[in-house]
Amino acid sequence: MSHVAVNEMSVRPPPYLTSHDAARLASVSPSTVLSWVNRGLLPAHRTPGGHRRIERQALARFLREHAMPVPPDLASISRLLVMDTDAAFLRSVRRLLNRAAPDLSVETGEGAIDGLLKIGVFQPDAVILDALLPEVDAVEICRRVRRNPATANILVIPVASHPTPKTRAAFVEAGASELLMKPVNAAALLGALGLETNGSWDESNGPESRSADQNEF
Repeated sequence: MSHVAVNEMSVRPPPYLTSHDAARLASVSPSTVLSWVNRGLLPAHRTPGGHRRIERQALARFLREHAMPVPPDLASISRLLVMDTDAAFLRSVRRLLNRAAPDLSVETGEGAIDGLLKIGVFQPDAVILDALLPEVDAVEICRRVRRNPATANILVIPVASHPTPKTRAAFVEAGASELLMKPVNAAALLGALGLETNGSWDESNGPESRSADQNEF
């Protein structure tokens, strides 16, 4: 695959939280957070010193899944990069998000090299990644983004037309969030990004009465 380096990025909040940090953000006690972790409800890992560390995005997903408020410090996706070679898909994603989340800044990368360069320049909070980018290993791109300290806090959401269980497992191991199927459902995409609509758009009966087919791209 291409050996395009991911440029150094500006300082952002650390991608991992201590149990006390997670408790503060969730407005619960540290013991409650540890209970969630011990019960397997909230993913976490141990440092060499035995301390628990929780990924920021994992905590945000947990709170959303359990209908708990997500503080602004966690729901901080303001810049999205879409990496795909399908120009029609790129246009559709941009149109959808311009309507549903107008405050979100969206950039597109036409292929792996363009996309990787824009990660360093655009500094996205999340990346939608075509799982079948030609001539490159998209799983390896995901792994490099997630393991680079400068980009480790980027949420990576792969998309694929016919993902196999093996493909899903490979992306999860590489640090990706949930894998979405193409055609991508609009509500599923917004949910994966943790975005609320602006109230002027609804996927079932929006201003233009969009059909079910038009809610996928």
